[in-house]
Amino acid sequence: MSRFLLATMAAITAMIAALPLAASVREDDGERLVLTERMQVTSFNPATGEGTQGGTFAAAGAINDSGPAIATFRVTRGKDGCGILTGPHTYTGSTGTITVFTKGVLCPYPPQNPPRSFADGTWRITTASGAYEGLHGHGSVIATADFGNGEITIARDGEVHRDE
Repeated sequence: MSRFLLATMAAITAMIAALPLAASVREDDGERLVLTERMQVTSFNPATGEGTQGGTFAAAGAINDSGPAIATFRVTRGKDGCGILTGPHTYTGSTGTITVFTKGVLCPYPPQNPPRSFADGTWRITTASGAYEGLHGHGSVIATADFGNGEITIARDGEVHRDE
């Protein structure tokens, strides 16, 4: 009897543990895109707020690809010690290219000591070519920027779809 009780408790525990996993599967996960970037600031002019970045990306979900990434950006002073960050990021994967436009808030700006800031905002696809032609989408973006060594880490989450 105690083996049966132990086996029953183990089965119930396994079912309870699996519930959050089942709940995390969304019906539209086929359209979900998660994309990360590891970038390096390649130029920045504090007087104009304009700069460039280069690095790599990895995407999973609706797009499963990786490759080089480049970006141009501009930061202008905002309010409450933050800046407004805008600019395109272009990803060149194995079967096509995607460009997204990002708009976000960078805080603090200018960065304090140590010179690190975070960004929070939105992105949308502006162009897509190759296997990604006809792709549209948008989502949210968060990032950390270390202006001491120029490293930028970016995470994007959103939804994409194709023209029908």
